[in-house]
Amino acid sequence: MPVTLDEVHLRHLRELCARPAMIDDEGLRLGGTYVMFFAESALMAEHAAALLGDQHGAHVLEIGLGLGVFAQQIAPLRPASYTAVEPHPAVVDLVALRIREHLPCPVMVVVEPWQVLDLEPESIDAIMYDTWPPDGHADADFTSFVERIAIPVLRPGGRFSFFHSGTELPEARVEVLDHFFPGWSATKVTIPANQLPSGWTKPTGDFLVPCARKGVQ
Repeated sequence: MPVTLDEVHLRHLRELCARPAMIDDEGLRLGGTYVMFFAESALMAEHAAALLGDQHGAHVLEIGLGLGVFAQQIAPLRPASYTAVEPHPAVVDLVALRIREHLPCPVMVVVEPWQVLDLEPESIDAIMYDTWPPDGHADADFTSFVERIAIPVLRPGGRFSFFHSGTELPEARVEVLDHFFPGWSATKVTIPANQLPSGWTKPTGDFLVPCARKGVQ
């Protein structure tokens, strides 16, 4: 169910959208900060395989469009539809056309924060979540997204994944996954050091690819 954004999130959204978006040879920048890299293509391929690898014709929801790398990686897996939620209009302007040309299915881009989404219940088969929340709100936003958006809109057996830098999930995320999903796993993925771009901003080249499944009852 959609929620009303509080002043902290509204201010954060205004600040993000005021940052100019730019794509260069390394990735996507908002202002002076890289937020996604082309070097993450192999990582996004692992997310795509976890979410869609054995199911064609999936209805996919991505929270945070970024460079569109995840969307490109799901193209060979023949999704039935793809919906992206990206609140930064300039990011959408840079990326959406390329995604529409690349994906072999209907594409919808929602230029709003995910908190105001109002999707049909049990209409989505796979969700990829990767956002830039206000400082200090990452875990609370994650919990809210899973409870208010992911669980209601996922079909029984639907899958949920999210971006995670590092080799261990925080306890708060583990608790959310254990509470809302009957089963989940996390696979380690490493981007080799010689493939990391000069502007790399992540704390490590090590990542986890979590995949949680909604119960079937």
